[in-house]
Amino acid sequence: MTEREKAAQAEALRRSRRDRRYLTPLRLCVVGIVLLVAVTSKPTVGLSGRHLALTICLVVFVIEMLGWPNLRGNQVAARVAELMFMGASAVALVVLQPNGVSELPGSAVVFTAGYALSPVLAIAVAGAVSAGVAVALAGIGGIGAAAIAASVLLCAVLGLTGALLRRYRLNQEATELLLARLEDARDDQARAAAGEERARIARDLHDVLAHSLSGLSIQLEMLRKLAANVEAPTELRTAIDGAAGLAKQGLAEARDAVGALRRDDRLGVDRIPELVEQFRRDFNLSVAYSVDGTPRPVTADLGLALYRVTGEALTNVARHAAGASTRVELFYAEGLVRLAVTDDGGERSALAAEGSGWGLAGVRERIKGLGGDLAAGRSGPGWSVVVSAPA
Repeated sequence: MTEREKAAQAEALRRSRRDRRYLTPLRLCVVGIVLLVAVTSKPTVGLSGRHLALTICLVVFVIEMLGWPNLRGNQVAARVAELMFMGASAVALVVLQPNGVSELPGSAVVFTAGYALSPVLAIAVAGAVSAGVAVALAGIGGIGAAAIAASVLLCAVLGLTGALLRRYRLNQEATELLLARLEDARDDQARAAAGEERARIARDLHDVLAHSLSGLSIQLEMLRKLAANVEAPTELRTAIDGAAGLAKQGLAEARDAVGALRRDDRLGVDRIPELVEQFRRDFNLSVAYSVDGTPRPVTADLGLALYRVTGEALTNVARHAAGASTRVELFYAEGLVRLAVTDDGGERSALAAEGSGWGLAGVRERIKGLGGDLAAGRSGPGWSVVVSAPA
């Protein structure tokens, strides 16, 4: 079951409980009227003979009517048994106290059956209770056929009302569940389409850009060796070294982009250790990575932004602080995640002539859009980039 389906079912459960609370005043009114009429009619409640039987039936009906919402789960047999028990007490009240509210207890039971049971079971329970009320009224002298028919009709109307309320509730629940499944299907379709598009872009990048950069790197490496053999000027060899470094960096970024496009998962904080290792391997950076606090999932957009911040900061270290020792620290606090990339200073390299195309300005805009903040500036002899964002 997906999260949307679970949410739809949870909302249906909350609505069902709320509806039962809305019916509480109605149940209290029924119980109040039955009790008031029962204690003021003849024969009265008591502790002997017919009076005791009346008292017992009245207590059973009141307890069942007030306690009905406390029955939980899919206990269909228990629901049917309780309703039949409550219906029997309602019919007994008609027999034992003909001058009381004869049809009200039975009609309340029929309404409850229509609201709580499936149509087949509701018809069975309602039919049995209605028939019991009709037979009990027929046995009372002075009750005409019209009055009996009116009582049975009241039971039928209330039972139908309860059944319609049940159908409305179930239809609403089914509609919400179908909408949740439809949204899940749309998301799956969108992910499949995005996957196909990523695969196409990855093929194009691999076939064109990566191959071109690989060829360029080979040519520059050959040119570097040739310049060394012919003892070319230092400025020329420095320029060739810088171009080779840029080509190597571009090839690494192209491979990373192709890999990211071919993966179904998005880049996030769980990929930062791989990114750090890549900079150690490809750029000979001395980078230490640490995590403080209890790691927990963050949103996909925030995870991608933190990954990009790390990559941009380490790229700047490779350009502007060659040979520096760098720390990448990820800190989890209550409602906050903090990323700090700090170096202790170094030498400006030939890579400083070019930008990465991402830039701290773009990262800062992305972080601010997520409700966070990015600060970059001097930190002793080196430089630091610190990101704080709610999570």
